[in-house]
Amino acid sequence: MQARLYLSTLLTIISFPLWAQQSGNAVYGQTSGQGAGKLQTVSKLYLSDSSFIIQASVAINVIADTYVAVFGVAEESSTLSECNTDIDKRIQSFISDLAVLGISKTDIYVDMTTQNKIYDYKIKGDIAEQYIKGFELKKNVIVKFTNIKDLEKMVIAGSSQGIYDLVKVDYLVSDVSSVYKKLFLSAVEVINGKKDMYVGATGAKLEPASQIYAEDFYCFAPSQLYKSYKAYETSNAYEDYDLYRVADMRKSTTYYYERMNYSGFDKVINPVVTEPAVEYALTLQIRFNINF
Repeated sequence: MQARLYLSTLLTIISFPLWAQQSGNAVYGQTSGQGAGKLQTVSKLYLSDSSFIIQASVAINVIADTYVAVFGVAEESSTLSECNTDIDKRIQSFISDLAVLGISKTDIYVDMTTQNKIYDYKIKGDIAEQYIKGFELKKNVIVKFTNIKDLEKMVIAGSSQGIYDLVKVDYLVSDVSSVYKKLFLSAVEVINGKKDMYVGATGAKLEPASQIYAEDFYCFAPSQLYKSYKAYETSNAYEDYDLYRVADMRKSTTYYYERMNYSGFDKVINPVVTEPAVEYALTLQIRFNINF
């Protein structure tokens, strides 16, 4: 007997991966509800009396093949001309050091970001009069490279030129279309597997053609997935410390890469990675009509 399906019916299937209970100091950076990760997805089956829509959520970790690092450079001098000469000299020395690492000049771009006046005060009697002491010039050195292991060497090379500000590192995947295709085919495979199970459970007969109902393709770069925490405990204060000048010790901040939460995904391709990866995900819905 053919099962009759009602619009008000909603079947939710959630898959929970099993993980060990050890947590480490990362729990210091979590608040209630945040420990699970950035994103949770739920796989749903939408039913009506004439059709049903099956959803699949799949994800993949992809190691980047190209990286872009941005180094911030600043210089101060009494005149703007001297400032520009000095900063360019440091940058050119840095670029020469990068050439030793095999990074071509065509993969490096220097971007001037800000030019500011530096003010100070002259004391005349009981008056502090402001004057222009000099100028500050800031430029960014933008470097494209393909070997992530070169980043540490680049940082060391920059430090020899007084360049200590690594602004950011972009992780890029060249062939995003192939990533999408792999996720799409995987999602279709998951949906067809669910369809066979649901048809077997309900006895429904389906039309031979189906329809793509909706999809959502998105990604997270490693820079979006890093978290931080400070792990320490304070002492019990039995005295009124407001009466004292308190000198606190410096508390170190730890940063770590936290992959997105896999809970609710039907399938994760390359789920275990030690190197920070670009994480792509696809949610796909296909509509199947019932043949009465």
